[in-house]
Amino acid sequence: MPPMHDTDAGLVPGSPAPDEQVTSYLRRYLPDFYFVNSPLSRMRRHMAILKELPDAPSGVIVSFYRAPRASFTELVLCARDEAQPGLLAKVAGTLVALGVGVHTAWIHSLDDPLGEGGTIVLDTLILSESLLGRSRALSTKTQKNLSNALTNVLNHEWTAQELLDNASRTRQRAARAPIEVSGLAVARAGDYTLFKLRAHQSNGALSRITRALAQMQIGVAHAQINTFEREVDDVFFVTDAQGLAFEDEEANRLLYQLRDALSRSE
Repeated sequence: MPPMHDTDAGLVPGSPAPDEQVTSYLRRYLPDFYFVNSPLSRMRRHMAILKELPDAPSGVIVSFYRAPRASFTELVLCARDEAQPGLLAKVAGTLVALGVGVHTAWIHSLDDPLGEGGTIVLDTLILSESLLGRSRALSTKTQKNLSNALTNVLNHEWTAQELLDNASRTRQRAARAPIEVSGLAVARAGDYTLFKLRAHQSNGALSRITRALAQMQIGVAHAQINTFEREVDDVFFVTDAQGLAFEDEEANRLLYQLRDALSRSE
């Protein structure tokens, strides 16, 4: 896909984009369900972040946003994807190690909008932390620590496992605990295989699930993560390591393998 520049959309470089040009730009790279879940204000932030990525010194952008009086913090992570499956597992492991909870997340991999080749990840996560047993938006200190940790992990300076090894025992147990799966289903969705997973919520659920997928060499192209009280309801659009959907028989085999992996402690 050729790169798209401001002038391609009839814009003066650096000028605010009209609504329809924001959506037109993003529709070149993102699936339809992105536009169902994203308000225009978030789309504008995403468009700006995608254009800033080439100039980011670390090659990683970690951006936080909190709506007035909101009890959660929105994190947008943008970086170049890795050749092998597992980047999302590194992000989820980092969150567990720092005691950050995920309420909802929208995960996307897209062709590089600037035409430099490769794949870009654009992940939006709704996060909170606990203080004295109560959930709250991330503090400034937590945001700084999380930004630093994610940048170092994605640049291979640290590993998520090292962070977990230095975390509290409670967080270590959460990252390794078995997941009680209450529902698993598989379907074909265009160029992807669709895994639907429902499980009882635990602080380390997303880390366990994404780590198991990575260990099975399953790539996550898109995902929607939902947590409802004590229930996890996740949808993963997955591929093999070459970016292809799985054949039906292989997909079903992998689904049972995933259930078995999650049922055991690590």
